[in-house]
Amino acid sequence: MKKNNLTLAVLAGAGMCVTAACVKIPADADYISPSATYTQTLFEPVLGRTSLIPGDPGTNIFNKDNSTSPLNFKIINMRGANGEAADIFNKTFPVLVWKEPYTGLEKTREEIDRKRTIEQRRLFEVREHSGQFVMWRPEDLAYLNAIKKQPDPGYKFDVEVSNSGGSKIVRNLELKPLRPQPYEPNAFDPVTGNSYGEVTPRVVSNIKVMYEDQTMGSMMVKMIFYKNPDTKGNTLTFEFRDSAYRPIDPKLFRTTKWEEMIHHFGTARFTPEAVTYEVAYPIPLSVRPTRYTNGAGNRAMVSFTYDRMVNGQFRSSAILGTDFAIYEPGDWKIVFWFHKRNPDFKDN
Repeated sequence: MKKNNLTLAVLAGAGMCVTAACVKIPADADYISPSATYTQTLFEPVLGRTSLIPGDPGTNIFNKDNSTSPLNFKIINMRGANGEAADIFNKTFPVLVWKEPYTGLEKTREEIDRKRTIEQRRLFEVREHSGQFVMWRPEDLAYLNAIKKQPDPGYKFDVEVSNSGGSKIVRNLELKPLRPQPYEPNAFDPVTGNSYGEVTPRVVSNIKVMYEDQTMGSMMVKMIFYKNPDTKGNTLTFEFRDSAYRPIDPKLFRTTKWEEMIHHFGTARFTPEAVTYEVAYPIPLSVRPTRYTNGAGNRAMVSFTYDRMVNGQFRSSAILGTDFAIYEPGDWKIVFWFHKRNPDFKDN
């Protein structure tokens, strides 16, 4: 009898081991943390341009808190800040998408065009596995009229985050778009659209004032952006104007490296009043550092230079330079207006 009891005990113990083994979580099972969340909850993209949020692709705004990768992200329940429907974000629109990376080495506009294509996208999306957001620029900007802009409280939305181990919802993220700003730098309030000042170049160095023994500061030069409303080309023109708004021949900036200054196609076209480039928009074409941009890659960088002899003894190098971006295609012009004094290009 004792022997039978011992046998039953051994069998029962073995059964418990088998049962315990059945409920163990496999070592390779996915895990999603209940604490996983976004570290940024307010998003204020500028409409009229395609924007990645955050702007630096290497920046992470989602804390996965040891959740197993890859994670899947999906925007759900997009609504107005007061709970009203936001149907504009449930529709798709034609947008311009890169299908191959932009390098800055492309030689023709056709090469650029082969790398881009039109796709149907929602205006505001989350990238499926990174959790980054994209605000797309629709090909027809009229669609943006349906989007609420600050100072309106905007929108709220939730993001479903999942893997094979489960899912969670990050709730009440805020989207507060800013009104379109077709170029930078600008002097427009991003909320009201009112102008609050002037745009000046970033660099004005060693430009002597004509008939005076002084050099100019940046406040003595205005930058004016102008888009021709009657044409549909893809050009960028630079003009220079004196204090009476008379044209200054661009070739007076005689040491400028005109063919290296901006990503363009063909050769620069000169007149006594301007220099014009065939380009592709936006400028820069992509947020990527190239020889045509600043270090961050988010603005084109130009420098107009010339030398002049000073007192017959040494040569002084003058620079007029700036960083800028233009987000809408068209025939654009940037005017540098020496509105207070005239520059001196002559040797002394």
